[in-house]
Amino acid sequence: MVMGTIVGVILAGGKSRRFGSPKSFAVKDNKAFFQWSLDAITPVVDETILITNQDLEGKFPRELEVEIVTDMEKFAGKGPLAGLYTAMQEKKACWYAVIPTDVPFMAKEVFERLLTERKGVQAVIPVVNERLQPLIGLYHHTLKQRIKILLETDRLHMRALLDEADVKYVPFSDELPFININRLEDYNSHIR
Repeated sequence: MVMGTIVGVILAGGKSRRFGSPKSFAVKDNKAFFQWSLDAITPVVDETILITNQDLEGKFPRELEVEIVTDMEKFAGKGPLAGLYTAMQEKKACWYAVIPTDVPFMAKEVFERLLTERKGVQAVIPVVNERLQPLIGLYHHTLKQRIKILLETDRLHMRALLDEADVKYVPFSDELPFININRLEDYNSHIR
């Protein structure tokens, strides 16, 4: 591991049940959601990895300059923690900057601010309107073993990890970057 390195982790493996089709490929301003996430995180990290599921793996453009990996078989289908753990297995780094593909308004400035807050902690998580945003945050490599234990014991909520980590919560007043498109209604009201 190169100390100080930061790997961007794009979580693109969700089933998108509430949306009705894979959210990664929904479009805002002629650009797929996954590309918005990639554009928000790439400028602030040393390299990027996109974690997805086997159904979607072949649907991402081949010319993307990002490694595309599916969740480790052992933890496939176990949500964001599985994606983060897979990234930690694939890419050795000091920090992992996580972003899902359903936040098409996200800006690199959010991550720039989070990166200034990482001294002496294991995770840096934004808080917007008193709501934690654990899928948009920074995770230190020292959390890898804890994540593995959570996965093995089926404690799959990101909050379970935060409860066991030394976390810095960073308040944000601007809600726009954190708008999460979960359902078609969300898409229709925020994108169309």
